[in-house]
Amino acid sequence: MPPSPAPKSLQEILKQRQRSDFVGRDDYLTAFSDNLQLPVDDSRRRFLFNVWGQGGVGKSTLLNQFSKSAQEAKAATAYTDESETSLPEALGRFAEQFERQGYKLGHFSDRYRLFRQKKQELETDPEAPQGFSAFVGKTVVKAGVRLGRRVPVGGVAFDFVDEDALSNQAGEWASYLAKKLSNKDDIQLIQEPIEVLTPLFLQGLCKLAEQAPIALFFDTYEQTDEFLDSWLRDVLDGKYGDVPPNIVITIAGRHALVDNHWATYDGVIARFPLEPFTEDEAKQYLHRKGIANPKVEDIILQLSGRLPLLIATLAAGSPDHPEQVGEPSDTAVERFLKWVEDPKQRQIALSAALPRKFNRDIIAELTTEDDADALFAWLKKMPFVKEQRDGWVYHQVVRALMLRYQRLNSPQGWEAAQEKLKNYFDERCKALAFEDDKQQRDPDWQHYTLEALYHNLCATPQQQLNPAVNGFLAALKNQRSFASRPFNFKCPSLVTA
Repeated sequence: MPPSPAPKSLQEILKQRQRSDFVGRDDYLTAFSDNLQLPVDDSRRRFLFNVWGQGGVGKSTLLNQFSKSAQEAKAATAYTDESETSLPEALGRFAEQFERQGYKLGHFSDRYRLFRQKKQELETDPEAPQGFSAFVGKTVVKAGVRLGRRVPVGGVAFDFVDEDALSNQAGEWASYLAKKLSNKDDIQLIQEPIEVLTPLFLQGLCKLAEQAPIALFFDTYEQTDEFLDSWLRDVLDGKYGDVPPNIVITIAGRHALVDNHWATYDGVIARFPLEPFTEDEAKQYLHRKGIANPKVEDIILQLSGRLPLLIATLAAGSPDHPEQVGEPSDTAVERFLKWVEDPKQRQIALSAALPRKFNRDIIAELTTEDDADALFAWLKKMPFVKEQRDGWVYHQVVRALMLRYQRLNSPQGWEAAQEKLKNYFDERCKALAFEDDKQQRDPDWQHYTLEALYHNLCATPQQQLNPAVNGFLAALKNQRSFASRPFNFKCPSLVTA
């Protein structure tokens, strides 16, 4: 057999090494790559890829490989996930990524920047009428009520909100908007951003498509489908204008696309359900990670359930000695922690799961300033950590296991750690030094306040639930966009309260 050709560049070597960690999805990756080579009018060409499966099964990893294949095919790529909580934000993130690749979406980018600027100015205007922020972008007036009813235990408190009275304020809000914005196009942009921005976004894509094929990726779709699903179908149906033919859209989430909604697109959809690794695939992955001890292999397969994320997490410590196998009754988290030899790394792996997002400053708060840089660098390399625009997050599966372990192992330690983080975010609020009538309109103050509330609830939910509800009602009265912001209250304390 002739020897394999030598790599032509360092980049080629890096791609080969990166793919060596990719196991078990070769058929899907080949299908995606081959599809990119088909002419757009070929009946075999698929324009939608739907990837689904349970948490930790490798959906984001597969999307990452799809993105690399698209880039190798000279496609312009862009990605969005649960970091974006509205459609304009998601479109804006796409545009930012395209610009970094040298493709500007023309008029869309200009109008989107104007939308963000005007929206912030209006929402922070002290002259804005009560509840005006609910009107910006046609935010549903009842969104705050729906949010309240999702809060465990306390939902009944919001049955007293008069939804019709809130709706009747629309006339006052419209009058205020007309007074502040003399340009009717700007008024429409603020009132109807989806209707204004989507056609511009598609026009930009069509211009981009003249230079390169396009690949869009929607990850964590189970958290964004509420505002994306009907919009995507409207786009495909032509409601907002033409979609370039040399585009591929990949949607990944916990569940398959709903047949009742997507049945008419069956002819252009490729469906990829993901399952845990087979035993052979799991062992292949472990061998590539340098783990060959049969006892270690067996315990990793047992603890992980062959979920790729947990296999990668357990393998991150590179265990390969019989004495490291330990008791078979351990959980995946307990075993991972045992295999991390540095006690500071073990502790930060647990502590960094407590905040919903973290950065270097929060790591310094959880450890010491002297250790922060090294521990932050180590943590970012862990397979269960991913970067988002405003921080780093744990994968939901691993974070849930870490949180449960900490709360069961030391309830008092759990409460103390949550209290420490609550105090940290309170101090960040105080450092802003805003006057009371201005602070609720400041995005940083809102962020720190929500995080302090979250950790307060996690520490002592029974004592803090009523103050949290009162805070929500106050925000509902004074700054409705703050009150109606999507907020995940799930934490072990609340779930078991």
